[in-house]
Amino acid sequence: MLSKTRYRRHLIFLSIILLGGLLIYCQQTDKATSQEFIVQRLYNSRSAKDTVQIVINWTDISSRFSGAEKTRFTVKDLNFGKTFEAKVVDTDADKVPEQLVFDYVFASNEPIFAFTLSSGGGNALYLSETASTNERLKITWLKSYTDYIKDNPVDSWSDKIIESTLQLYPDPVDFPIYAPDRWNYEYGFFLNATFVRYQETKNERYLDYIKQWVNRFIDENGKLDSIQYRPDEYKLDDILPGRILLSLYELTKEEKYKNAANQLKAQLLTQPKTNEGGYWHKLVYPSQMWLDGIYMADVFSLQYAQTFNEPALVEEAIHQIKLISKYTTDSTTGLMYHGWDESKNKVWADSVKGTSPEFWGRAVGWYMMALVESIEYIPVDHPDRKALIKLFQDLSASVKKYQDTSNRLWYQVLDKGNREGNWIETSCSAMFTYAFAKGNRLGLLDAAYLKAAQEAYQSLIKDYVVFDDEGILYLNRTVKIGTLNPKGSKGDFDYYISTECRINDYKGLAALLYASLELDKVKTN
Repeated sequence: MLSKTRYRRHLIFLSIILLGGLLIYCQQTDKATSQEFIVQRLYNSRSAKDTVQIVINWTDISSRFSGAEKTRFTVKDLNFGKTFEAKVVDTDADKVPEQLVFDYVFASNEPIFAFTLSSGGGNALYLSETASTNERLKITWLKSYTDYIKDNPVDSWSDKIIESTLQLYPDPVDFPIYAPDRWNYEYGFFLNATFVRYQETKNERYLDYIKQWVNRFIDENGKLDSIQYRPDEYKLDDILPGRILLSLYELTKEEKYKNAANQLKAQLLTQPKTNEGGYWHKLVYPSQMWLDGIYMADVFSLQYAQTFNEPALVEEAIHQIKLISKYTTDSTTGLMYHGWDESKNKVWADSVKGTSPEFWGRAVGWYMMALVESIEYIPVDHPDRKALIKLFQDLSASVKKYQDTSNRLWYQVLDKGNREGNWIETSCSAMFTYAFAKGNRLGLLDAAYLKAAQEAYQSLIKDYVVFDDEGILYLNRTVKIGTLNPKGSKGDFDYYISTECRINDYKGLAALLYASLELDKVKTN
């Protein structure tokens, strides 16, 4: 029989062994079975057919995956959703690999592609020849929300999103990588939201960044750059950045911002219209109204009307909002079609109704944001205000029905979540999140919508936000574009689900920033 002293020693010894084994197990299981990374093309002459071999050093693999030398690796392209095999390079067959490689064809001219690398599902596929590293490609590994947040608590997601942009693009000339130094609606969209945060925090860095960006496109008298902005093209998209001009004028009273905004107003005064007075989306899209255009142009008109007391612009904006609802709202689902063609002769147009075939998530998101923001600008005693509130409430109720029951987000094609090939899209999900939260704060929607917004927001942050080693935030799975241009789109289901995604697309990041700003108000009240 063991003495008490020896018994205690045995217990201590066994405890040490068990603890050591547990630590080893935890270290092993702490490694991932999948890991996200991005590949940046460090050259300008990018084509949609570039074929490359992407080479990853084995130290990057072994530090992230347990038993990496024994397992098979698959790569999923997050831009287009394709999956393929990666191979292990072991030149001397000593079972200590040197590289992981996969062949890839860039299917667009985008500068950044996102991938998920996953382990498991069989034995590794081996190669014996060393691959040459391509110096024109830069690989950046990304951390999940769970891995990042445990050591890096975030006090304000609004600030985190903005600070990540300032860190990634310290000079506004480079903002952003997809199309730098452009008078562009999506960058105006993001900087509008940044201005809202500036008003809350008085962080002068935010204001300076906005001013630097805007001032690149106007001269000292406020004339817009004639190369960047072409009023004769009548693009409603070009109006949206004008909201920053109005905000800066209200803040600084500098005439150049007013003068620049007046040029955008002048475009709308001569914008081609349908027979009932609906703005054409662009000159090259005759007789067409798109949902996107309401947010692009009419919220600007309402902000301008409030700033300079021009009630005629209020009436025009309300007319646009109501007219497109009349022609694009589906009586069965309550959702809205992406576009309407008065002539009914476009390739995508229904021969009777003139509508496009599908309910595209982001198009509906643009319209919902336009509604909830417009209601704030319309005087409380205006005879049409109640009608717009009802439009917003009815559309919100319809959209809420299509919120996914598991992840609480929305699909690229809203009403076909169960159809093969459809996928969760983050920009529309963030737009609906924002609209629901803001609608609740304004007293237009009940608490069920706030709950839906909070659930969606948590899913966006936890499942679709990732971080690099410098703590820069990236948002996944934002669709690059959705168009009714007949040269590239029939506006059907197959078109929308095959459209390329981007990581850190500013249509998604801006919508997430707006959602963050709105839900921050819930936390502080």
